[in-house]
This record gives sequence, C-alpha cells and structure tokens, in this order.
Amino acid sequence: MQKSIIARISGGGQRSLSSWQDIKPNKKIGFTLAEVLITLGIIGIVAAMTLPVLIGKYQKKQTEVQLQKSFTELSQLLKLSEVDNGSVEYWDFTLSGDNFYSKYLKQYLKKVREIPNKDFKKYMVYTNLNGQKCTGEVWCTQGDSFYSYLASGSVIGIMTHPGQDKYKAVSIDINGDKKPNQLGRDVFIFAVSKTLKGLVPYGLQDAGIVGGVFKDFDRNKIKTGGDYSCNKNNKGIWCSALIYTDGWQIKDDYPW
Repeated sequence: MQKSIIARISGGGQRSLSSWQDIKPNKKIGFTLAEVLITLGIIGIVAAMTLPVLIGKYQKKQTEVQLQKSFTELSQLLKLSEVDNGSVEYWDFTLSGDNFYSKYLKQYLKKVREIPNKDFKKYMVYTNLNGQKCTGEVWCTQGDSFYSYLASGSVIGIMTHPGQDKYKAVSIDINGDKKPNQLGRDVFIFAVSKTLKGLVPYGLQDAGIVGGVFKDFDRNKIKTGGDYSCNKNNKGIWCSALIYTDGWQIKDDYPW
C-alpha cells in the first residue's frame, strides 16, 4: 500500500506536480472594437484614394478603344460609299446635313434609329468640356442636321454648314444617350473633308472654321489655342485631334 502511494506521488505513470502546473486556461485572442474601427477606417481611406484612380483609368481606356473603333467604322463606311458615289472630293458638301446623310451615308450604316436634330435636341443636351451648355455650334443648333443611332452603340451626327462647301462636321457620341454627353469625354467632333478626301479630326487644314484650323496639328495649340482648345476652360472641340495626335491614347495631361 505504501509503495503504491509513493509510486503515484513520484510519477509512476501519473502526472507530476510540475506537469499540472504547465496546464494553463485557454485565452481567447481577438481585436477590440476600437482596433476593428481603426482598421476599417484605414481600409476606407485607402479605397477612397485608389478607387477613383482605377475607375478613371478604366474609363479612359474604354474611351480610347470606343473612339478609335467609331472612327475606323465611319472611315470604312466612307470608302464603301465612294464605290457608288465617287471620290469624297467630288461629293456635294453644300447639302444640308440630312440630305448629305441620305445621299452618301444612310445605306451603308448598320443603324437602329434615325432622328433629325430638331427632335434629337428635345431630349439630348450636350455640354462643352468647360461644363457650359453647347449652344453656338452647328452640332447643337442646326435643325436640319441629322443623327443616327448605330448598332455598335454610338450615335453620329451629320451637320449642316450654311454657305460652306469644303467639309461636313461629324459628331460621334461613343456611348449613345448615356452620360456625361460632354465634348472631350464621350462626344467628339470630326469632319468629312473634301480636300483630305476622308474623315479627319475637326480643325485639320480646311476642315474647320476660319481661324480654327491647322496645317498640321500642333499639340500645344490643340491644348491652349483658344475657344476650341482641349482644356477645361474651353469647349473641347479639338479633343478628338489631341487623342488622334497622341496615337489614340489619352495621356496624363489630358483634361479628363
């Protein structure tokens, strides 16, 4: 009996006193409410700083792709029309926008809807890059200009230019009726040029108003050269020229 008691106390197959002392109660590991709130706050700040940048980059890339696609689509359409109507240089640029559209473009477009400017402007309001409502240019005022919704999702407008016979201004809204409907963001101005025999950014050589044209595009003038220039203090009519000049890219200094 004595040996049995000694064996149990001395560790004969049983836990020793020191091993019992090593056993500690479970301790739960976690964060306090204050720590959780601080962490969430940091995550929110980082997201607020980075998310707009990521969204902006995505929007710019989408704009680059869609604008070049629309330009290519319309340029190819002009080539098809030339097969039936002869070279662009011999087309009648004195026609009103709706008549020019009907004669040279209508049958070659993959369209879903057509609408004259006087009806289009009842629900569509374009703004200039500076945020002001577009009121003075032909793509905002001429009732016999003409618009067509294309199957690709864009909307093109063919303008009337009273007393002018060298070009037709063409607006391209790359995402249709979706906002922002603003020059330099989703609305861009080009021209079908008689002299250059095709589609070019508005303002190249004689494809633009007097005093608002370039022999060759000057990037600095495109950005700073007055009322039509591509900056947030002006109308943004030359923004198509800026993206075109930059190889269909929206560079870091673009007024996004």
